[in-house]
Amino acid sequence: MTRALPLLAAAAVLALSACAQQEPLKAQPGGGAPQVNRHANGSYTVRYDNGCIVTYNQDGRRSGSQACRPGQVERADSAVQAAAGAPGAGGLTVNRHRNGSATVTFNDGCTVTYNDRGRRSGSRGCTARQVERADRAIQNRG
Repeated sequence: MTRALPLLAAAAVLALSACAQQEPLKAQPGGGAPQVNRHANGSYTVRYDNGCIVTYNQDGRRSGSQACRPGQVERADSAVQAAAGAPGAGGLTVNRHRNGSATVTFNDGCTVTYNDRGRRSGSRGCTARQVERADRAIQNRG
């Protein structure tokens, strides 16, 4: 019986360490203000001091979050929307219409329109880069 006790204790330690490795990250107290970083490809990462991280694709659409407390993701969403709306940031909005057509509008007034099959039907006040970004947004949300 005395030999079984050390083996049982070793098995318990292994089981506990395996559980600890599989636990998801948990937010620490605090957090502070969201720190928004825009990457060269147009995507965003928002970090908080407590370890919360929220990621967004180049269209400003949330793609993931980890270790966040209640309210932090929503504050990150607002911070990215504000950053995307800043001059030169190039934020865009995709509007799908009931007939299947769509309109992509940028914060500077550029508008790109698409028919019900997702084919571009026109643009107004846009640069070539904005038209390319609008095309990608339509393809990604197809």
